[in-house]
Amino acid sequence: MPKKEILLGGDPNSLSLPMSFFSNTDKFSVTAVRDGHEALRVLAEMKPDLAILDINLTERGGDECCKDVKKGGLSPATSMVIMGCLKHRRDIGRCLDARCDALLMKPLVYRQLAGVVTRLLFKERCTSSRFNVRFPIYYGVKPQKLVRDYSADLSTGGLFLETRQIVPVGTSLNVVFTLPGGGTAIMCTARVTWLNGPVLRSEPLLPSGMGLEFLDIDNHGINSIRNFLYSEERQQQSWLSYSVPAFLFSKLGKGGY
Repeated sequence: MPKKEILLGGDPNSLSLPMSFFSNTDKFSVTAVRDGHEALRVLAEMKPDLAILDINLTERGGDECCKDVKKGGLSPATSMVIMGCLKHRRDIGRCLDARCDALLMKPLVYRQLAGVVTRLLFKERCTSSRFNVRFPIYYGVKPQKLVRDYSADLSTGGLFLETRQIVPVGTSLNVVFTLPGGGTAIMCTARVTWLNGPVLRSEPLLPSGMGLEFLDIDNHGINSIRNFLYSEERQQQSWLSYSVPAFLFSKLGKGGY
C-alpha cells in the first residue's frame, strides 16, 4: 500500500505531537512547513492526502489555505484539518467559514488526533449517528460465559469493541450492555465483521479490538441507542455556542457495520 502523504504546517511546538504521531508508523510520508505560502506550494505540487495546518500560519493562515483548497480546486482530494485555540472563539468561526474537514483544538490530544486521521485517511463512514462512547460490554460465544471489555464507539448498527480477546470474523457473539445514564439492559447477538489484532493491526491508529454488527436487536434496543445518540449529538451541537464544534472531531471506528 502506498504511503499516505501528510502536510503539516505550523511552528515546532504546535507540530510536536503530529510529528511524533506520524513517525510511529511507515504508513505516512510527512512534509512540514512553517508558513502559509509554503503550504500552498506543497498543496499544489504534492496534492497530499491530508493537511493539518495551524490557523495562525504566518504569511497566510491555515483557514485561508483551506479556502483555496475547498473553493479554488487547488488540491480537491486533500482532507483539510485546522488547528485552533479553544480560548479564541474567533478561531472557531474562521474554521467553520473555511469549511475544513475537521478541527483540532490546541494543545493537541493524541486520541483526538488519532480519531481524525483514522476517519479522514482510512475511509470510516462519516455519520452523525456514531460517537466515541466508552462503557462496559459483556459478550461471549456462550450466553453463560460472558466476559467484560469496553466499547470504543457506538451506532445503531453496531459498535467497536476494544479487546485483546480476538475471535474470527463471522463469529456470532451474545452481547449485553447498558447505555451510559442507566436504563434497561440491551441484549442481542452480534457478528464480528472485522478485526484489529493486538499484534498485526489492520488499522494501527485504532486500539486492538473487533467491529461488531448487531444481528437480532429488537426495536426497543434500537430506539434506546438512537435516543442516546441523538441526545449526545444535541449536547455537542449545543456546546458549539460556547466552545468548539465537537461534531467536527473524529469518531473512532470503521465502516462495515
